[in-house]
Amino acid sequence: MARKCRKYPSTFKFAIMNICLLTDGISPYVTGGMQRHSFNLCNELLKLGMEITLVHCVYGKATLPKSEEVKKLFEQPEKLTVHGLRFPASSGMPGHYIKESYEYSFAITELLKSKLSSFDIIYTKGFSGWDLLQQRKKGKVKSGPVLVNFHGLEMFQEPASFSERLKSYLLKSPVKWNLKQADYCISYGGKITKLIQNLGIPDSKIIVIPGAVNDNFILGKRNLPVNSKFLFVGRYERRKGIEELMKIVSSLPEIEISFVGSIPRSKKIKRDNVKYFGEVKDVLELNKIYDEHTFIVCPSHSEGLPNVLLEGMSRGLIPIATRVGAVEELVKEKYGFLIDSKKEIELKATLEKANSLDISAKENLSKHAIATIQNHFSWTQIANRTIENFQQVIEKH
Repeated sequence: MARKCRKYPSTFKFAIMNICLLTDGISPYVTGGMQRHSFNLCNELLKLGMEITLVHCVYGKATLPKSEEVKKLFEQPEKLTVHGLRFPASSGMPGHYIKESYEYSFAITELLKSKLSSFDIIYTKGFSGWDLLQQRKKGKVKSGPVLVNFHGLEMFQEPASFSERLKSYLLKSPVKWNLKQADYCISYGGKITKLIQNLGIPDSKIIVIPGAVNDNFILGKRNLPVNSKFLFVGRYERRKGIEELMKIVSSLPEIEISFVGSIPRSKKIKRDNVKYFGEVKDVLELNKIYDEHTFIVCPSHSEGLPNVLLEGMSRGLIPIATRVGAVEELVKEKYGFLIDSKKEIELKATLEKANSLDISAKENLSKHAIATIQNHFSWTQIANRTIENFQQVIEKH
């Protein structure tokens, strides 16, 4: 049984919790929206005075940082314990990621087995708590309540290709098992909640907590460039819709667009008004790039709640995104552009329409983008909401 939370002094709002955060990597060591969310979540919970045990990993030949090096990244690391692991090497065989994910979760359970019952909350990302849930079901370990977050649940969304469909098929069963064994499932809201419900998870086990943006990065006001500039931020991954976007951009020479992410040289459009920044890990550098643009384009076939939309809108960029995952919780047609995935004609028409807007219309949309983040998606708000949910979970257990 998890131990009783200790109380803050009277000047604080929350009880002190001992939280275990199991991740599949954190930024800047691993690139991705899930990894950035994991870092920010840990940082914000520490700022609220929580005791955090963080487990993270690196992949391939990347150097595994020392715990003290990792702790220096956080604003208030005094109550942070860090454990770093190396994610199992890929065999390249079909379904290898599932096997390696379970091996990684097994390593986590072995690492923390003697401490699992001491945590008030165990928050797991993806498959990182798989073995823990399995051993707990068999009665081999005891633990506090386990919360599982699979972010976008892309394997249950419409795949972008046959190969994506095959990957999704292999992932569905183990993902569903983890969600059903968890005490609670984390959802970003919107269609993500509906996907979890469709798997047979009752509403009483679903906790809706959206993503967020660091308060310090939210602009008060934005001065837009005179000419419209579009921006795509993300990996060269099929489900991101980048192939369709680049095809459309090739047919629109009047569109000025930039790409942030590792784009294969053979795929790059050789034109003066198409710019490539490559992979950008530094947040401040990325914010400077956001500030040079007008629109953030997210044409994904499947998503959760994309960090790039949250971050772009916090800098006053006008969103152009597909109606997938929890995107519609963030982007409203009145203040942005929503399109259906896989409809290239609609995406092309939307880019042309956005490009033709006058400066007054763009400034109005930009103002509302910032206001949306300020009012609903700042980390101060979401971190408080997270702890409130954690407290409710502990009271029930």
